Amino acid sequence: MRTLRRSRRGIAAIEFAFTLPFMLTILMGIVELSLLQTRMYLISRAARDACRIGSGVIEGADADGTEIKAVAVAQAREVLNNADVDCNSGCDISATWFPQGDWMVLRVDVGVPYQPFTGLLPMIPDMTRGNFVMLTQQQLY
Repeated sequence: MRTLRRSRRGIAAIEFAFTLPFMLTILMGIVELSLLQTRMYLISRAARDACRIGSGVIEGADADGTEIKAVAVAQAREVLNNADVDCNSGCDISATWFPQGDWMVLRVDVGVPYQPFTGLLPMIPDMTRGNFVMLTQQQLY
């Protein structure tokens, strides 16, 4: 009876040793996807805030959109800097101001380099990107 108990404990330890790598792999994948989701939320928030601030800028009668685009890019950089994202390592932020029908539209594209935490998911790109589009108050007639 005593040897049967010992062998069962040994079997449980062996089963645990076999399943532990799979459980850790799944756990690290969940952590990686959570970090990626947080980064994507931050990028979309930066693009949305940049559009919101940039669309409120009114340049005047002979507007060409340079001030609107500059304010939007500066706002996106500030949102990323406030979230402790180092934009010196290659953030890609651009704003375009263009007509769509009778309206002028501002589009902000934000790209931030992503450094994988675990490297378990090779399908994650090196640069995570997001954009946002909004009507502006500045209209051309």
